[in-house]
Amino acid sequence: MSFVVPGVISAIVIAVLSSRYRNKEKTDKGFKLNYFALSYRRKWIRTAIIGPFIISSAFYLYYSPGFTTMAKMLVIPTMLIVFVLQLIYNLYMWKKKED
Repeated sequence: MSFVVPGVISAIVIAVLSSRYRNKEKTDKGFKLNYFALSYRRKWIRTAIIGPFIISSAFYLYYSPGFTTMAKMLVIPTMLIVFVLQLIYNLYMWKKKED
């Protein structure tokens, strides 16, 4: 139950920002804090840069005694799968938009 409220709030924020930046010009150079205002190339770069932090977080969760085995079995693979899928999707869309 503790994952439901943050998950719903995150889904609402993502939906609002996605629709707000859908047809706007995307930033391809320089720093932009808002992920939704970036081009797919910049999204891929940001995702790739975050990779070591995701992997180190997975190791921390795995070796942390504060998490149950079930939580580790659910959270760590989900986190890693979502990261890899996001990396692949952004690369695919970047190459698609380039052509």
